[in-house]
Amino acid sequence: MNNGLSSLLLGTCISLILPHSAHSLDLFKRNNGKKILSAEQLSIQEDSADAMLKKAAAYEASGKKRQARDTYKSVSRSYPRTDAGAEGKFNYARLLETDGDGRKAFEQYEDLITNHRNTPRFNEAIGRQFAIAEALRKSDKKGFLGLGAPIQPSQLIEMFQFISTNAPHSDYAPKSLLNIGYVRSKVAEMNEAITAFQSVVDNYSGTSYAKEAQYEIFRLRGVKAEDSESPVMDRAQVEAGLDFVNQNPDDKRANEIKTDLSEIEARSMEKLYKTGMFYENSGKPESARIYYREVIKNPSTQWAGKAQERLNRMDNAPASVNKKAGLFGANPLKKEKVEMRTSADEIVPLAPEGPSAPASE
Repeated sequence: MNNGLSSLLLGTCISLILPHSAHSLDLFKRNNGKKILSAEQLSIQEDSADAMLKKAAAYEASGKKRQARDTYKSVSRSYPRTDAGAEGKFNYARLLETDGDGRKAFEQYEDLITNHRNTPRFNEAIGRQFAIAEALRKSDKKGFLGLGAPIQPSQLIEMFQFISTNAPHSDYAPKSLLNIGYVRSKVAEMNEAITAFQSVVDNYSGTSYAKEAQYEIFRLRGVKAEDSESPVMDRAQVEAGLDFVNQNPDDKRANEIKTDLSEIEARSMEKLYKTGMFYENSGKPESARIYYREVIKNPSTQWAGKAQERLNRMDNAPASVNKKAGLFGANPLKKEKVEMRTSADEIVPLAPEGPSAPASE
């Protein structure tokens, strides 16, 4: 084939292809790889979707719920970019919810919210999602054959996180964050629960939701403190309690917390005293003195008097052989160094060297 004939054929092919391509580009524009309907095509689809939507509504009005649900679903799938398609999606989710399939309904509402941010059903869809997630959180039903739960905690947390992220300025956001805290505390994820409650305090201060979150932080700090031998945990609970009392003085729980604070102080001093006893019995008197001195700084507890007695007894005790030997130089038989705390702000039990726990008197 000569060059002239090749050029003629190529030109003919291009002339046949280009008009079609130009016509296609007039009908569709591209945005991130997705075809966007022209105004004319969108109008045609809106008419078709609206007719199908009316058909679904008629089915529902006549009590044909299954046909209505399937038709709403068809509208949303066949015409996803139309307003009628968005309305079909909402109603499909609504009927799924009515039929008891809350989890699938939640997913359909989620799809509506994600892909139709301007739908007039936005707030209603968020509200329906919250109601579904809240019902699942409070459900005491068991799973298949009575085993397991109707939903895993991690899935519940994802549901509430979606709601709080998509509607941050609505009441559903702090309520969802509170529920995340409740779910996490129920499965003993205390640190994560405290973080969720703290986000309510930080982002919705001055609201009733922040008040509830503060109280939950105080309560969970107490759970952690009771399971720990460290007085640092007690101090954290005291600070949480003081935050609640100072910011909510008229709340009926404020007096309850004030009473608890004295008990927390006593519990903390008991831990310090027992830790001092442990180090005293372990032959580390200087470490023991650190803890006893912390205890006597709080004379309102019974442990202050006991700590003072231990200090007096230690100060009046005859010097040990090891101590006397130290007057003439380092004791070659004693290799370990005495562990001491130098900061009152870091008073926590030193790591025990033996199998025994801090001793009590």
